[in-house]
Amino acid sequence: MKKMYIFIGIFIIFVVAITIVGSLIVMGGTPVKVEKDILTMQSNKEVYFNVYGYDINNPNIIVNPYGNSPLTALVMFTSNDYSEVSITIRGKYDNDINYSFAKDKYHLIPIYGLYPDYENTVIIRCEGIEKVINIKTDAISKDFILDDNMVYDNYSFYNVNYPYAIDSYGDIRWYLNERYFGNITVLDNSNLIIGSNYYNEDEDSTISFYRMNLLGKIYGEYLLSGNYYGLNGIYEDNIIVKSDKYLVMDLQIGNIIEKIDEVDDSIFSNNIFDLYNNVVNYNVSKPVRFGKLSKTKTNGESPFLLKYSKYKGKDISISMDSNRITFINNSDDVIYVILDKFLDKRVYEVVDIKYINLEGLNGKYTVYYKINDKIYKTDYYVGV
Repeated sequence: MKKMYIFIGIFIIFVVAITIVGSLIVMGGTPVKVEKDILTMQSNKEVYFNVYGYDINNPNIIVNPYGNSPLTALVMFTSNDYSEVSITIRGKYDNDINYSFAKDKYHLIPIYGLYPDYENTVIIRCEGIEKVINIKTDAISKDFILDDNMVYDNYSFYNVNYPYAIDSYGDIRWYLNERYFGNITVLDNSNLIIGSNYYNEDEDSTISFYRMNLLGKIYGEYLLSGNYYGLNGIYEDNIIVKSDKYLVMDLQIGNIIEKIDEVDDSIFSNNIFDLYNNVVNYNVSKPVRFGKLSKTKTNGESPFLLKYSKYKGKDISISMDSNRITFINNSDDVIYVILDKFLDKRVYEVVDIKYINLEGLNGKYTVYYKINDKIYKTDYYVGV
């Protein structure tokens, strides 16, 4: 009996060892390059958010500090004592933006509400000194589309192909240069909720939504096991978003508090907000990614890979980010992507574009294609 237990133990260890080794051995020689994570890229930019060695007469000024919010800036300096800072962003008409920040010694002052393609005037005041700063901005993109039903009242937020806000004169005073998805809700600290730009195959939904500030800093990405359909609003002091059901979410910890079948659409209709609402001296904080995606369903078939040809075509492209693998099929054929490692084979149909969530994948997978019933091996592997 004892010998049987020993044999079973050795057999289990052998199977586990083979599985681990098999997951590390791949036929493809080139790893699919992983795109830089947006949260990491933004954190890297914050290295330059420096107040030391700068004063109000010679501040550190970074326009569009995160690269995605062109009509914003960050003005940084130190003062002699803990002092208040007040700012004025000059309007073209009688619409100056005025705001004051609480006492501090190390000042990171967010500037919102600049005009595009304009020499903007910003006035900074601290410890009896008034500093005038001129900030030249670029023109908006030529493919920028405005909403047909805009309301000219305070600051109105819209999203057609780019998110933006207009003032009461109809001038664009804020926008994001990425195609983030869905409506915009601005919270009482001038953070905003908006869908990410990681779209699904249908282009009518994304895998997640963001909490960010007007500078474009992403504080949190909220991955959903279902799709995000571009609607969010405030619901009983929490955020509600439309997925396969309406989800009431705690933004601080990323938990789903409640799932609701139906809600009043008026929750999603508010789009008039202030640019400066309880805004404080800017602090750099670490972003967080909450939740996880669901496993991508496989096609079901499991072809033999003993006989194959080398893939030499250029009609299929492959890329990868922190959440998904993307296959784009530019041919007229329906193809099947095969991810293969020892004891683990996944098959996915690709008509035009296919996103494969990393959830459920583990190890290194050689990439094969099945095209017109023929198997082709690529030079690539996916490492998860």
